[in-house]
Amino acid sequence: MARVLFGTTGMAFALATSAQPADYPNKPVRIVYPFAAGGGGDLVSRTLAAELGRDFKETFVIDNRTGGNGNIGTDIVARATPDGYTLLVTTNATIVINPQLFKKVVTYDPVKDFSPISLVASQPFVLVLHPSVPAKTVPELIALAKAKPGTLNYGSSGSGGGAHLAGEMLKTFAHIDITHIPFKGSNPALVALTGGQIQFMFVAALAAMPLVEQGRLRAIAVSTAKRSPALPTLPAVAEFPGLETFQSDLWYGFLAPAKTPQAIIDKLNAATKAAVQRAEVKARIEPSGTVLIGNSPKEFAQIIRDDLARWRKVITVANVTPEY
Repeated sequence: MARVLFGTTGMAFALATSAQPADYPNKPVRIVYPFAAGGGGDLVSRTLAAELGRDFKETFVIDNRTGGNGNIGTDIVARATPDGYTLLVTTNATIVINPQLFKKVVTYDPVKDFSPISLVASQPFVLVLHPSVPAKTVPELIALAKAKPGTLNYGSSGSGGGAHLAGEMLKTFAHIDITHIPFKGSNPALVALTGGQIQFMFVAALAAMPLVEQGRLRAIAVSTAKRSPALPTLPAVAEFPGLETFQSDLWYGFLAPAKTPQAIIDKLNAATKAAVQRAEVKARIEPSGTVLIGNSPKEFAQIIRDDLARWRKVITVANVTPEY
């Protein structure tokens, strides 16, 4: 009996000390990425995990928990023990858009249930047109839409996604009558666009630029607030009159469950900011059009709040309805 009590006490002590910030981490850390392996976000998460593992001399493992448009994996982290051993790399889809658009099925609160660590990276959407569309700039596209209301169709990777909402933002800001055509993924949408079945769309730079370079599509702008360092010749939509506050990008953020000790958050933040500045990391990530960032937990939390307000307005004004 004495040995059992001693063993139990020792186990409790070990569990208690394993979560102490001073020696964190002292066992493998799980980073949940709530989408399938492959693609830009998976590359970002795995690169970050490898860098953190090297710096902390501990294993950081990526756990791809798919389903529910990213909601399932995100919820796992929201409900995890806040000890720094279950973390989340995800996109603004699960933190900003889904909680507003899919209120009936999202079970986590994007502000109350997470402690932001750092914004890791951002990738612009590129506004691409079929070559047959007689518009070379954003103002020309808007003028065409106003001259022929209801005749221009834009595609997206699915209703409620970032590309769809970018189109709705353009529609709202420019006061134009355009029709959204949703597809089941960006690849089918791009097939329709290159085939001329739709006229334009916003799509991630990684998917868009090879088709632009082949001459199959025409790129006229990026969706970020400023020009992308990876695509400096393309203007931002926000450069044009009446569109100054236009901003829609795909970002990747690093978060922990709420109430994770601040000392652990600070350790992870410092390591993340160091990782994204390394030349070898930039060489691996940024050729895809993704811009590495790294900021403070406070700055990242403000971005989340600002984005929630921005997309709430777009979703309400455009009357975007979810597809459950």
